[in-house]
Amino acid sequence: MPAPLFPCPCAYMGALGQTGKDGATDIGSRMCARFYRLIFFWLLGHGFKDTTMIDERTIQRVKDAANVADVLRDFYELRRDGVNFTCLCPFHADRHIGSFKISTKYNRYTCYACGASGNAVDFLMEHEGLSFPDAIRWLGRKYGIYVEGYEDFHPKTCAPHQPAPPLPMLKLPNGYIKARQHTEHDTLCNWIRSLPWDAEQRKRIEPVLKDYLIGRSKQGHTIFWQVDEMGNIRTGKMMLYKPDGHRDKETPHNFDWIHAAMLRAGMYDPEKYEKKTTLFGMHLLDPTAPATVNIVESEKTALICAIAYGNMRENVWMASGGLTFLSPERLKPIIHRNRRIILYPDHDGIEAWKQRAKEIGYKKLTVAEQFVTDNWTEADGPKADIADIFIRIMDDQQRHAGKAQLVGDVVKEMIRENPNMQLLIDKFDLYETGR
Repeated sequence: MPAPLFPCPCAYMGALGQTGKDGATDIGSRMCARFYRLIFFWLLGHGFKDTTMIDERTIQRVKDAANVADVLRDFYELRRDGVNFTCLCPFHADRHIGSFKISTKYNRYTCYACGASGNAVDFLMEHEGLSFPDAIRWLGRKYGIYVEGYEDFHPKTCAPHQPAPPLPMLKLPNGYIKARQHTEHDTLCNWIRSLPWDAEQRKRIEPVLKDYLIGRSKQGHTIFWQVDEMGNIRTGKMMLYKPDGHRDKETPHNFDWIHAAMLRAGMYDPEKYEKKTTLFGMHLLDPTAPATVNIVESEKTALICAIAYGNMRENVWMASGGLTFLSPERLKPIIHRNRRIILYPDHDGIEAWKQRAKEIGYKKLTVAEQFVTDNWTEADGPKADIADIFIRIMDDQQRHAGKAQLVGDVVKEMIRENPNMQLLIDKFDLYETGR
């Protein structure tokens, strides 16, 4: 048997040879009980709570009921991050929202900057300085679960950790765009120019490239500048493309961000300025009022749709850069202006985008899927989007028109050699020669 935490006074009584009416053992037993009562109440007075006072089943019920996001919301304002939440980390001087994540799937928080991690109980013990039993009692009171001893539980709530004030947003000089707006040698832009547009669409190509501020880096990247509704240049996404319009993912350094390049060059200090991204094309929000805002995933698709459909007074096209970046925070300028929003997901992302639209909960937000589902073929591939399908249809029409032109030329040559052939064609309405 392990030695007791506190020595029993009985031993001292026996050693001293003190006896009473019933002998030393009886006196020692009474002193032992009194001794332990004194120790117990002393520990109670110093904040000790015996975990054995709380039934294990009760502890498990409380843990099962406790939602870490609900608990943190009692102390901090949380932001939606897809199905999860984020906020400034409560455990260090955090200035950048995004490092502290709250997982709804695993019911845990994790800070990828300072390493803090845990569940609701862990948060209360670390943040509020509570013991484990008191954290269980705190949660029991919140979720209406009776926990032994919580009638007399009056926690001394610690002052909430005050996150450091947010940093000013990174804003790039306007000269960055002007110095990089020459696209005559840009691979993606030249591929767009080569597509089989009709006459009206072809007239829109250069104005669209100019309106969307498309640039080119010295290394040959196409630059998609991210400029917000106030005209602030936040950053730029740089990507290499192949002559066929597809991403060049084989060449080293085929993808980069302007702010990341500035950081490497010592021109941007993330401890002084916070980088915030926005939707590609957001700067066109007010100039195109009150146009419907159509949001696709890729920047290339936004350009193609803007050229194809035209009239930005009715429809302006923006790109989120991926489902992860489609958040209420980034849509706030559009929602604030009460504009209609239509989402155009890739073929394999329809259900996920529907779910995201539901989470955002804006009544004027809808998901358009009919064009993609009605016109998609297996040859398009599972990740095809509205632009991929539109370009394939244009190519098909061009091939069909080429074949029709070839047949027409043959028929005309036959008529030239035999004028009676035209009488036969007219009589039976066999072919329209375009006379």
